[in-house]
Amino acid sequence: MFKPFILILLLSVINVGAQSAAFNSAQIDYQKGNYVKAINLFAEDPSPESQLQIARAYQALGNYDKAEKQYLAVIELDSTLFIAQNELGMLYFKISEFKKARLTYYKLVTAENTNPFYYYQLGRIENIDKQPFKAISYFKSSYQLDSTNIKNIYEIGKHHLQQRQLDSVHKYADIGLEMAPNSIDLNNLKALAYFNNGEKEPAIPYFEKLLDLNQHKTYIYKSLAECYEFKWEYEKAFDCYKTVIQLDNGDPEGYRGLGHLYAREKKWDSAKINYKTAIEVQKVNFNTEYMALANITIEEKNIKTAINYYQQAYDQDPKNYYALFNVCRESDNYYKDKNYVLNLYKNYVDVFPDNLYTKLAKNRISELKKEIHLAANN
Repeated sequence: MFKPFILILLLSVINVGAQSAAFNSAQIDYQKGNYVKAINLFAEDPSPESQLQIARAYQALGNYDKAEKQYLAVIELDSTLFIAQNELGMLYFKISEFKKARLTYYKLVTAENTNPFYYYQLGRIENIDKQPFKAISYFKSSYQLDSTNIKNIYEIGKHHLQQRQLDSVHKYADIGLEMAPNSIDLNNLKALAYFNNGEKEPAIPYFEKLLDLNQHKTYIYKSLAECYEFKWEYEKAFDCYKTVIQLDNGDPEGYRGLGHLYAREKKWDSAKINYKTAIEVQKVNFNTEYMALANITIEEKNIKTAINYYQQAYDQDPKNYYALFNVCRESDNYYKDKNYVLNLYKNYVDVFPDNLYTKLAKNRISELKKEIHLAANN
């Protein structure tokens, strides 16, 4: 009489075992990055855990629309699965859906107000929304619950740096650096807190630490050069400015810094070269804008204005043969004085003796000479 019950129980055990085997197989494929196969296997198991893995797989594939829908389906299956809500909040943050992210984390904070990560995420959202004082209140709430989150400590320190509350910057940066001495963000905070306050000597070890951490950025070398100058360590300052130019040969501050140092040593020629280069790299070029204006005025049949714009484009960039050729061609259409036009084409050939439009210019020169000769004989 008990056989049917035993059979039902056995079938249940077999079914659970089969689901478990499918889940484990799907999990292996997920971990190996075979996301499509994992999704198909997870779909065989209707449990919230499997459905959550499908959402994660869609997110790993970059299909954020499907990931969002899947997370929402999981949350509908189990509204207490806070891990799914948190991951949905992070997804919203990643795809810049900040209103949805904020609402998600508000709900999480209400349901689980002892989780420091939720407050940290709300702080990040308020930062993006340009609400720094709301942001700092969330970051500090997060810090009260967990004083070991280096990213959160950095956000607190950065807020105080922006408010020029330098004692607080150093306080939090020091707490963080004691736990993570190689933190790029916190070493940067310390360096900037000192440097921006005119304390150049104590800033040096933190800028140097950033270089040791492979942060080879121009602002670090420029700031460090100033610090070395302050300490009269001019060779090190020279090296910093030279590195600035190697990293960005269009940065005028690198040349200006070298010019200043060379002038200090009375190396006038080197100083002049660097100052002139600093001027040169700062020259503003409106070549593209003048070409665009010329093309527009051609469409408007305002040929005289277009000629002027083409000429200005060429003046901005003397390598722009197309602009100079258009000066010739549009002048040819506009001016009746063919001798004037002839001289324009001759000048073009002199400036650009061998390029795409030189043959056209030479052909037009021959035609103009014939036209002028015929007109003179009539």
